[in-house]
Amino acid sequence: MSHLAGPSGKVTGIEVDTGLATRAKKNLSSYSNVRIVEGDGTTVPFDPADVIYFNAGVTRPADQWLDGLREGGRLILPLATIKLMADDDTKVHSRGAMFRIERRASEFLARVLSPVAIIPCDGARDETSEAALAEAFKKGDCKLVTRLYRNEDIPDDRCWLRASGWCLAYD
Repeated sequence: MSHLAGPSGKVTGIEVDTGLATRAKKNLSSYSNVRIVEGDGTTVPFDPADVIYFNAGVTRPADQWLDGLREGGRLILPLATIKLMADDDTKVHSRGAMFRIERRASEFLARVLSPVAIIPCDGARDETSEAALAEAFKKGDCKLVTRLYRNEDIPDDRCWLRASGWCLAYD
C-alpha cells in the first residue's frame, strides 16, 4: 500500500488486535508514509481518504467509511454472512462478495469485484443487515448492483439488498 500511495501519499492501517498492531508498527516502521493505529476500524477517526480497504467480512458499510471518502474515493469491502459449522460452534464460515463503492458527490456507485471467504469483523455486523445480506445472496444477481444508497427510498424492483438505513440497487 505504501508503494501504491507513493512518497506524497499516506497510508493509515487500523488494527483492533493489540499484538497485531504492535507487530505492524514494528514491521512497517521503515515506511515513512505509513501510520498504524490500534483500534476498531469502525470508530477510529481518520483523514479523508482516496481509498479505504477493509479486510474483514462486514454486513454493511459503516457510515464513517462512506463519510470519510473523498470525491472519487473508493471503498473496497467484503460483505459477508456468517454461519457456524454444524459440528463445532467455534468454527465460523464467512462468505460473500467483495464490493467496490465509489463516491460521486452525494451518490455512491457500487459493483461486485469477486466472491470472498473471509474472517468476520465483530465491530461491523448487525443482525438486520446480515439477514438481508443472506437473502440477497440467495437470489443471486449481485453482479448487477450499481449503486449504494444511504436510505430506504428506492423501489423494491431496483433493490438487490435493503436493510435498515441503506440499500444496494440496480440502475
